[in-house]
Amino acid sequence: MLVLARRYRLAAIILATAVAGCTVAYKTNILRKDVLTDAQNAIAETEINHGDMTITGSVDREDTTYDTGQPITLSVKVSKDAHVAILRVLPNGDTTIVFPNKGHPKADIAADTLLTVPSADDAVKITAPDKSGIVLFLFVASIAGDSWLFKRGPDKDSDFADLGVTSRAIAKDIVSSLKVGKGPDTVATYVTIRVGGGLF
Repeated sequence: MLVLARRYRLAAIILATAVAGCTVAYKTNILRKDVLTDAQNAIAETEINHGDMTITGSVDREDTTYDTGQPITLSVKVSKDAHVAILRVLPNGDTTIVFPNKGHPKADIAADTLLTVPSADDAVKITAPDKSGIVLFLFVASIAGDSWLFKRGPDKDSDFADLGVTSRAIAKDIVSSLKVGKGPDTVATYVTIRVGGGLF
C-alpha cells in the first residue's frame, strides 16, 4: 500500500513537472504553434511570390505575445525599391490594411531600408484587438505600385481601410491586382501574434 502511494505521488510530481515544462516552453516559444483559422489561411496561403525580390516582416515583441489593447509596432524591409502594404487578419477573417494608413499614406519604401509602422512620431497607433486569439499580419510588396493595395485610403473617420471578412475573395483580388507572375516582382510574408497569452 505504501509503495502504491509513493508511486501515485511520484506520478503526480512527474505530471506537474511536465505541465510546468510545457507552460515554460510555450511562453518561450519552444513548443508554440499558432494555429490559423480557415479565414486566416485563405490570406496566409495566397501565392504572391514572383521574381527575386525578398521581404522580411516582424513585430516589436520577441515572444510575439501581446495583451489586449497593447500597442504593436511592425517592421518591414525589402531587397528592392518597392511599394508595401501590411494587412491585419483577425480569426474571423476581418481584414484591415494597417499600412499605408492615415498617418503614412505613401506605400513606397527604398531597398534595404527598415520601415517601422507606426513610426515613433506617428499619430496612428496599431493595437492588439480586445479579444484573445491569433492575429495574422501579412506583408506584401511589389516593384509596381498600381495595385489597389498600395492606393486604398482609410475609411471615413478611421486610420485604416477595412476590407471586410471575405478573406478568400480578398486573397483572390490581391493576386489579381498585383498581376502575380505577369511581370513585376511581387513578394509576401506573414507574422502571427498571440493576443491574451495562455494556451489556445
